[in-house]
Amino acid sequence: MSGWGGEFLEPPSFLFMYEELDGMVGNRTLLDVLVISSEGEFSFQRPSKSTRVYEFEAPPWSWKVLVRPEGIELDTLTLFRPSKGPSRIRGVMAKSNWGSDHPSLKYDSLRMFVAELEALVMYDRMALSGAVGSGGSLIDSNYTDSIDIIFEDACSKLLSDFHFINSPHYRDLVFALRMQWKRDSGFSSEMLRKVWQKETQADTTRTLLEKVQSPGWCSSWIEVNNNWYNEVAKPRDLVSWINTNSSDSIALSLGCTLDEVAVAMWWWEMSEPNSVASLWWSNNSDTPISSLRSFNGQKKWSSLELSSQTWTTPSLDIVSVDELYGKWSVVLVVKSGSFASMREWSAFRAIESSLLSSHKDIQFVVLSVDGTQLEWDVLVKSRKSSSDILRWVGADTRWLDGLSIVSTPQVIILTPNLEVHSFSSRLPSQGLLKVLTKLR
Repeated sequence: MSGWGGEFLEPPSFLFMYEELDGMVGNRTLLDVLVISSEGEFSFQRPSKSTRVYEFEAPPWSWKVLVRPEGIELDTLTLFRPSKGPSRIRGVMAKSNWGSDHPSLKYDSLRMFVAELEALVMYDRMALSGAVGSGGSLIDSNYTDSIDIIFEDACSKLLSDFHFINSPHYRDLVFALRMQWKRDSGFSSEMLRKVWQKETQADTTRTLLEKVQSPGWCSSWIEVNNNWYNEVAKPRDLVSWINTNSSDSIALSLGCTLDEVAVAMWWWEMSEPNSVASLWWSNNSDTPISSLRSFNGQKKWSSLELSSQTWTTPSLDIVSVDELYGKWSVVLVVKSGSFASMREWSAFRAIESSLLSSHKDIQFVVLSVDGTQLEWDVLVKSRKSSSDILRWVGADTRWLDGLSIVSTPQVIILTPNLEVHSFSSRLPSQGLLKVLTKLR
């Protein structure tokens, strides 16, 4: 872990390690909770056979990393803390680095070089699109063609690198760059699809499941095919077409494989939910990616299991959440250093005082999602009274998922049976009092 240090910048205590199962939706499953030493060091098990996409999360920061199998991945992974503050409570992407001769660094160099080339042809592309009036007549096609050649040469050079020849995931990333470049250069969907089909037909060693696990493969597929269904739908009544044709004949009529139809239907159903795609899936539930299509993410626990969880008190004792059983519980989720959290906590106290005598069936809880004990200690010192119910769960992604915590401050209301009545009720300063007076 790099970029931590100082009194209030100690490294996080835990990393939550996920495997991303596909590059289309971003379905993921929790693999492990890694302990980070006081020096910021951690270790994890590399995949045994094939490259995997792992996401390491220490809220608010998140690092997405390609990890090759044992025997190939020999570098040290460094996770950097961004210099700028986070914009939300979790999912803020941060930079990682494997080492000076790693394919990820070489790909990043190509990506930055491509950004420089794009800046050189930006005006020309705008002019050709008609965005700058009659400027298209001033475009030097020889110049734009020469930039295209430089771009293709840079991609080809990297693809001939030993690590890229033997790593489909990194090759896919370069291919995605090429598809995006061609799209920005004015290639039509039909032209892109021809390039796509020509280059992907040679990829016969990977299964469809292996392909959709590659972010680059999915990015290029989306670049080429994101509006495919608009073209397919024009000449056909799709419901009748699907009902009267076999999957193989549908694929044949579209000029693609059954696997490609499955990915297209998955994308269509996800981006524009519709009866046609759902009908296709009901007729083809045994396709290789059907399990991913129905995957909703794996949580360590859900809100239904709340009563069996534990959290920490100001004295650092571990107690069960079922201590709240028997009363309505209003939980204010806060974070140290958040001005909004402190403001709402003050309003939260005022509401508690106003309801103290009239609503003895309601209890008020402040829940900290601070990632370090130093930050938690600061919050403990902010209490106005030792009778305040203050609890700590850390930046634990299982809690964030289980209670759908997406921001701080956030108000969660629990029933006397410890069921979630509301994941995100009104804030104390925005009408919470009126909500609570109606609880029965």
